[in-house]
Amino acid sequence: MTIATVLSFAQAPILALLVLMYLKQKFKIQTLKYLIQAFGLGLLSVLIFVLIDLAVGYFGYDTLKSLKRSVFYSFVVIGFGSQLGIFIMLRFVFLKMKRFTGPIDGILYGIMISLGFSTLAVPLFTIGMFSNVPVSLYLYTLPVAALLFSIIMGFFTGMGKYRKNRLIDSMTGLGASSFFMGFYYFAFLTKEDTILILYSIGIFIISMLLLVKAGNVKPEIKQR
Repeated sequence: MTIATVLSFAQAPILALLVLMYLKQKFKIQTLKYLIQAFGLGLLSVLIFVLIDLAVGYFGYDTLKSLKRSVFYSFVVIGFGSQLGIFIMLRFVFLKMKRFTGPIDGILYGIMISLGFSTLAVPLFTIGMFSNVPVSLYLYTLPVAALLFSIIMGFFTGMGKYRKNRLIDSMTGLGASSFFMGFYYFAFLTKEDTILILYSIGIFIISMLLLVKAGNVKPEIKQR
């Protein structure tokens, strides 16, 4: 196992640790158990991704012989398949908690779930559990990409509880993060480097704007 491979494996848990340390120091949070729980559930969320990939592989749709197959695999398996487990944990475990009151909560829990997901997903991609890895750079950037997509999902899911409109906002969050993850994979698959760079810049800007917006909606996170 090369040093680069080890670093790709360690990236997600290190990012999760840095997030926890930042929140602990910046906001003097008394307990981080729910965020740690979110990370653990993120590890479990990979199971849904694996099952979807296995089901698609069983019917032979993981062999990317055409553009249609590539689009299907990118957006349905990689996009929706990876985000569905993260969404289920966020929507049905954390959204119902009383301490979960708005988009900033959705973003924080979403980030931790996605980092838990990436902690297992990257090694599984590396050992060939999933059918196609476009290039090595995909694995090295996956944790950060998944984190940015989780901000988008978490914002809309959290807004659903803040505005008492859970279904529409939750589906918006799942749909948006699934599309963005699918496009991210598809750009690597088709080796469209220029599009990938512009896309990455755009996603980063969108995520940061939503993060700022979430802070303005509910700035107090000291009670978490």
